[in-house]
Amino acid sequence: MALNNQEKIILERQINGLAAQRPGKGSLLSYSTTLDKVILLISFTCAILGGILNPLIAVIYGQTVGIFGSYSGSSLSHADARRQIVTYSLYWVYLSVAIFVLIYTATVGFYYVGERTARALRNAYLKSIIRQNMAFFDTHEPGQVSTRIMSDMTHVQEGITSKLSIAVTAMACFSSSFVIALIVHWKTALVLSPAFVIMTLVGSLAGARIVKYHKEAKLANEKASSLAQEAIASVRHVYALGIQRHLAERYQSFLDNAGKHNRKALYIMSVVIAWSQAVPPLVHALTFWAGSQFLVQGNMTVGQITTIALVVVIGVFAIVRISPAAQALANTVSSASVILGEMARRSPQDPFDASGGTVDDFRGSVELCGVNLVYPKRPDARVMKDVSFRCPALKTTAIVGASGSGKSSIINLLQRFYEPTGGQILVDGADIQSLNIRWLRSQMGLVKQQPVLFDTTIFENITYELLNQQVIAVAKMANAHDFISALPDGYQTRVGENATQLSGGQKQRIAIARALMRDPKILLLDEATSALDTGSEAAVQLALSKAAHDRTTIVIAHRLSTIRHADNIVVMSEGCVVEQGTHANLIARDGHYARLVHAQQVEGELGVQDDDLEDEIATESVVGPILEDEVLPTSKTESRGDQHIPIVTITEEIKPNGWGLGKTLALIIQWNKAERWMLLLGLVCSIFAGLALPGQSVVFAKALDVLSLTASDYGTLRSQVNLLAGIYLVVAFVTFLLWVGVGHACAYTADRLAQSVRNGCFRSIMSQDVEYFDQKAHSTGSLLSTLSTSIDALIGLSSPVMGGSLTFICTILGGIVIAVALGWKLALACTATLPLVVACGWVRLQMLAIFDAHTRQNGIDAASYAAEIVKSVSTVASLGLEEFVLGRYDGFLAKQSEKSFRSILLASSLYAASQSVVYLASALAFWYGGTLLLEGEYSLFQIYVCYTTLISGAQIAGSVFSFAPDASKAIHASWEIDSILKIGNNSISREETDEERDKSAEKSPKHVAKYTHIEFQNVSFSYPTRKTRLALDNFSLKIGSGQFVALVGPSGCGKSTALSLVERFYRPDAGTVLIEGRDLALCDIDEHRRSISLVSQEAAMFSTSIRENVAMGLPGEEVSDQDIWNACRQANIETFIKSLPDGLSTLVGPGGCMLSGGQKQRVEIARALLRDPRILLLDEATSALDAESEAAVQEALELASRHRTTVAVAHRLSTIRNADLICVLDRGRIVESGSHEDLVRKKGRYAALLELQDLR
Repeated sequence: MALNNQEKIILERQINGLAAQRPGKGSLLSYSTTLDKVILLISFTCAILGGILNPLIAVIYGQTVGIFGSYSGSSLSHADARRQIVTYSLYWVYLSVAIFVLIYTATVGFYYVGERTARALRNAYLKSIIRQNMAFFDTHEPGQVSTRIMSDMTHVQEGITSKLSIAVTAMACFSSSFVIALIVHWKTALVLSPAFVIMTLVGSLAGARIVKYHKEAKLANEKASSLAQEAIASVRHVYALGIQRHLAERYQSFLDNAGKHNRKALYIMSVVIAWSQAVPPLVHALTFWAGSQFLVQGNMTVGQITTIALVVVIGVFAIVRISPAAQALANTVSSASVILGEMARRSPQDPFDASGGTVDDFRGSVELCGVNLVYPKRPDARVMKDVSFRCPALKTTAIVGASGSGKSSIINLLQRFYEPTGGQILVDGADIQSLNIRWLRSQMGLVKQQPVLFDTTIFENITYELLNQQVIAVAKMANAHDFISALPDGYQTRVGENATQLSGGQKQRIAIARALMRDPKILLLDEATSALDTGSEAAVQLALSKAAHDRTTIVIAHRLSTIRHADNIVVMSEGCVVEQGTHANLIARDGHYARLVHAQQVEGELGVQDDDLEDEIATESVVGPILEDEVLPTSKTESRGDQHIPIVTITEEIKPNGWGLGKTLALIIQWNKAERWMLLLGLVCSIFAGLALPGQSVVFAKALDVLSLTASDYGTLRSQVNLLAGIYLVVAFVTFLLWVGVGHACAYTADRLAQSVRNGCFRSIMSQDVEYFDQKAHSTGSLLSTLSTSIDALIGLSSPVMGGSLTFICTILGGIVIAVALGWKLALACTATLPLVVACGWVRLQMLAIFDAHTRQNGIDAASYAAEIVKSVSTVASLGLEEFVLGRYDGFLAKQSEKSFRSILLASSLYAASQSVVYLASALAFWYGGTLLLEGEYSLFQIYVCYTTLISGAQIAGSVFSFAPDASKAIHASWEIDSILKIGNNSISREETDEERDKSAEKSPKHVAKYTHIEFQNVSFSYPTRKTRLALDNFSLKIGSGQFVALVGPSGCGKSTALSLVERFYRPDAGTVLIEGRDLALCDIDEHRRSISLVSQEAAMFSTSIRENVAMGLPGEEVSDQDIWNACRQANIETFIKSLPDGLSTLVGPGGCMLSGGQKQRVEIARALLRDPRILLLDEATSALDAESEAAVQEALELASRHRTTVAVAHRLSTIRNADLICVLDRGRIVESGSHEDLVRKKGRYAALLELQDLR
């Protein structure tokens, strides 16, 4: 199909958005207030000053070495030496106080601004997402948006709050070190400058590559996240198809691809870190070699050499601290660039755009004038072709036709979800493209074929305003008040994620009430009663007919009984209008419409006059009187007056007592046991790398001692310095190799840990009972958060951090041993300061763990809510709830922010203390060391060794606890992950391993795979979340082998529940379900489900091709295209698929969004037929089909049912009249049963339902 230029422009605009970008929001700073920017400036200043002051330790140390050298050389008196020692010791104290104040201020400021900026960014991102047009969501996987909200936003927040502060301080320290080196002795500094330049270049080049690989890994992880979201959201279909293993393998393949790129980034980072660790000994070798020459020439002092040697080391250590922070900031930059890029997209249909006009005295007439439509995702298929018809104001217009003929596309165009590629749509004579989009949607009330309800109360699903009386009124109009009132919490009952706590009919009635609550001028009903039982349908249809008296109504229907009284009926076929007129006129023409009506007529012995219908419904009191003063019942635990926007807590438990860092580290090692040898290599390299620094300290002290030789020994001085420089070169080489080993081993094990834990969690989630997903704590959003954010947090404390921490610990312990061996008095005095550093860090770690648990709880709540909104974005747009959902989302974020600031104040003070106390330790070391020197107890070498090893150890101890935020997040994450992994083996739904399956096959009778006889014996069952109400009550039914049994009755009577028990989604509370005489609870679950095909009311499509969707139930078997085409032919969808340019290879989009409801249901029917099951379960299998498709598919299903046991749930009685047994259910019991003819003769409940569907 060729598109003209105008059509190409329209499609391009919908896919890529408008060309002009919104100004001023291109950086993270643009989401900060003026106050935030001021605080950020102060924080930057403090961080920079803190970094600048840090190298002063080298200056003071150099001066002190000069004092010691002068005293040893007898050029300084005892009294002067003591006075100067006291003076310089006080300089350490002053420096400590300054560092504390600066680091504390910077840390608090960065956390404060980071929290507020991240909150503003989260709000802005969600706003930018829900303002997008539907074409955006057609081309973006749901997991991509969820990843942005859950994982990427966390990276951005962490980058601002903690990593940026560390990086800025370290960079300032690095720069200050170089400047001080130049000031002290510029010639030596210039000799050493190539080391700084090379390190900077290496870091810059490596950083660019790291960002590149992180982006590639992120794309692969997003695909994995999308798959997980689809699987969890459609878990019942996944279980019914038995594709858990297939999905887990696809999930693993995405993780493998992500891991390949992630390892490349980590390997580059490890080389950079190894280089930065090898530079200090190289610099020391060069410093002492060059410095000794300047010293011999009289151009340099020992103190200057010492200062430069130390200041360079401090600068290098700053680079080491930058490395992990730089990796986190690389993630931040990568995440922020993607987020800001998506936020810059300008939607062509923006509900927040105030432009566009309105219509005064709006009446609601609609006219389509030569409308053409091509969906952006399928540019090769023209969905609507020159469609023209009028919908007069205050009249009812019905649109009928085959599935995929373009009916629902008209609704999409009226709501401006898409733009027509040709023609115009007018409302009251105004082109809808010129009208304000939010105003336009506010004039419409839409009820879709598969209504979307939010995971909140029934009341809030109908309205978010305090209008109790009106809610009851519209609920009664929608025939929903009675079933709502019967629930334990009434209107305050939570519907659960995907409204799994309600039947299809109940969901549809709530959606109808929601539409009526808006009192729209135009009522759009897209198969609005398809999920209702006959009695409810008739009652609701009567209410809708009454509601239509003062509004324009456009009805899309396959049940032609619902539109026979329409003022105009438009018949569509293949995107064109082929007929229109009244019911009587179209019947008289004997054309398309007449054939559709004939296909739906029920043959029976009963008839009913049209006039009798309204009287019968009215007298049944299905729609009771609306009391003006009736008060809405509320739950005992919640008062709407107290809280207008209730915040729902998803995470119910924070963390069990006794779960700390040790347990977390033990679990990381346990989960990494498959890579234990690589992990062991990394840990061994870490130990030796840690011991290398105390060894360097001894060489350093020896060099200072040698440099203190008098002029008469300069020959010896030069030779010994050359020897020490050679030793430093060897140390540098060995250090580089050790750190490469540490980095590569830790990078590999960390990545493998991430993959194995993610894969294990996904497999465990996919093995849980269905009731696990009914719990509010296990919503799709919260489980996805665990798979992304929690596992990211765990990796933050995995091998790289463990290796680094072990290295630092070995450095500290090695330094203590050497210092005690050479000078125990000074060693013990300096070591006494270490517990203070450790205590500050440990208390901070524990406090951050508690803080993170609380913030994580609120973060999961917010992420889950955002994920639900994104998934239901078309419903949000249709209802005009954009502002409301943003307000509620901000409520979650505000709750999180309020709890965090007080904890951050204390945590920051502890962190600042751990960083500044090292200077107090230096004051003690030099004061006491100087005293020992003056008293003749210690030599210069002993003092230098003790100071260098122990003070470096104290400094490193402070660095260890810079990982405290990572550790605190990992502690709670490990508990979440362990909880999921443990319950994987305690489920009736889990897939068995090959070994377990073999054992099960040995124990089970060989005929289990051939069972077809089903029996319910006194079964009682209530859903886990509603234990007070029985869904089945002492239910007994025998279904013979090969028998076709139909279950009918009002919505919520237990029909679908019976099918769920046959699928073994749940276990009965009492009684037994028998399969071929054997308790279903004892049967092999995989074998059982392989023998069943389920066609549900809401068809589940996976984001892949039509071919894979049809063959989805047979992932491990060879399925030929011929077999697939045969199944598609039986399901009456072969012609449609062949009309598509890519045929079976056509991608259906997320959730099958590129297919109509009828097309999706036919694909699912084809899938069921291809499985060739022994038991066929049909839950409203043809509810979304047009009459002609229904007739063809029904014939195929009836033919298929002759060779297998079939259980059908149906509201359309025409589809089950040939059943061997029809059972009428009410309140979980069978109240009537028999064949169609028998039940008609009884003139009972079945006959009454039949009368309401008779079209004659």
